[in-house]
Amino acid sequence: MPAAPATSRARNRREHHKESKALVVVTSALQLALVVLVWLLALVPVAVMALVAVAIGALKPVPAKAPAPVDS
Repeated sequence: MPAAPATSRARNRREHHKESKALVVVTSALQLALVVLVWLLALVPVAVMALVAVAIGALKPVPAKAPAPVDS
């Protein structure tokens, strides 16, 4: 028995789901760029706060040590 021919509705559905490779590449690139942007927006403020903390720690004066007693 030969297979029944595809109806026009089924054929249209198959053709409708074909995607352009260029569109897939562009969409994937945009999605990756969005993920990177979100990560940078999350990490940059934390990095700046860490640098400020290190700078404040470096600017604080170190307490002077008492000189060692000299035995004479």
